Amino acid sequence: MTIAHTLPAYGIYVDGEWKTASTGATYTIPNPATEEPVAEIADATRDDLRAAIIAARRAFDDGPWRRAARMDRRNVLYAIADGLERRKDDARRMLLSAAGVPQAMIGVQLDKPIEMLRWYGDLAVKFDAEQVLPPVELAAPGGVRVCTSLVVHQPVGVCAMIPTWNGPLIIIAQKLGPGIAMGNTMVFKPSPLMPLIDLLVAEVIAECDLPKGVYNLITGQSPDLGQDLVESPMVDKVSFTGSVPTGKRIAETAARTLKRVHLELGGKSAALVLDDADLDQVAPVLAAGVFIGAGQGCSRTTRVLVQEKRQEALLEKMAAFTQKSVKLGDPVDPDVLVGPVIREESRRRIEGYIEAGKHDGATLVLGGGRPQQCPRGYFVEATLFGNVRNDMKIAAEEIFGPVISVIPFRDEEDAIRIANASSYGLAGAILTRDEAKAIAIAKRVRTGNVSINGAYNIFGPIGGFKESGLGREGGIFGLREFSEVQCITW
Repeated sequence: MTIAHTLPAYGIYVDGEWKTASTGATYTIPNPATEEPVAEIADATRDDLRAAIIAARRAFDDGPWRRAARMDRRNVLYAIADGLERRKDDARRMLLSAAGVPQAMIGVQLDKPIEMLRWYGDLAVKFDAEQVLPPVELAAPGGVRVCTSLVVHQPVGVCAMIPTWNGPLIIIAQKLGPGIAMGNTMVFKPSPLMPLIDLLVAEVIAECDLPKGVYNLITGQSPDLGQDLVESPMVDKVSFTGSVPTGKRIAETAARTLKRVHLELGGKSAALVLDDADLDQVAPVLAAGVFIGAGQGCSRTTRVLVQEKRQEALLEKMAAFTQKSVKLGDPVDPDVLVGPVIREESRRRIEGYIEAGKHDGATLVLGGGRPQQCPRGYFVEATLFGNVRNDMKIAAEEIFGPVISVIPFRDEEDAIRIANASSYGLAGAILTRDEAKAIAIAKRVRTGNVSINGAYNIFGPIGGFKESGLGREGGIFGLREFSEVQCITW
């Protein structure tokens, strides 16, 4: 008997039914902390994907869903939220065993997206989907004609949803919530690295009163699946969360059929530590904010900008806090903040960046290697560099690991210049006692989101400037992303 027979096995969800992949092929998901397999996943084919797209197209074109009452859409989203509430223990185990998420992060990763789905349910009812424009007088034969226009937000149609594996339920909710609220149909194609939360959501949806074909889920390892999904002329919109190179390929492919595209991509976010910031307070926030979850988040402030004369003091405090309070290990330990990175190839890539930082002349203050206490699993030590220049590779490129670059600046103008001297523009932070000054500086920072002294709003618009993406998800902005605007005039 092979170990695969003892693992939980998952199929694909197409047109309201659970199915195996057409070839019967599967692949296994490892626990990144132990390298032991935890689940067996259907490895779908292009034929499976096509069946899902056809189901979504038929459900949109011929079914009752896009004409469903707003309250019906609201009830579906509430039912999904209620189902996920009942399955939180299952979701928690999946995040621990397959994503390496530390327990300190799990509450936010589960509670907030459930709340978000209910919020989208309310928006499905409250959103002003029709607006009457002021009358316009037009010259016409025999006199003046008064024209009235009605602006209607229509569903886009069939949506290709391609979420990433980190923070999975939050990202799913950002796509599923507005997609359903606006009456779209969808095909989800999650990352092959960690599709378990997506599969749990599918199990919950299968028990809801949702017409067949409205929601479909395809899992698989082949890059052809994502390519075919984006290329398909039956797909009207693509919503992707992931890397910049993949986002660019999606934009190029989608342009061939001029389908709508939303891209939430990478980041190299800067935290500006202003002169009046209390270093004893901000050092733990900066260190824990990146190192928790092994730094695997696109909005993490992995560039820390501090005035030249305060750099050594900040580095000392960040290193002391990390050594004392930032524990690395298997996330089943509730005290662990730094779990494993998702795969061995991820670890090797991160280690390459660490070597580049040392080669380029940055000062390695802390970490930089593999922890001796974790002989199994894909672990990288929490790593802190000082004296980093903004043109160094570790400062310019997204590492997606537990690596912080501290960059000295001369004055506030220099700090703003450094923060903006990046191809990314996803997020950022300002730490100061002067909130008025922080707001003024934030308006000059070219990023989609700026947090002042740790504040954030998960229901606000989420997206980036420059190569960090196109469009915005989150709240009312998400509803607009998943709608087409139609003007009817009489």
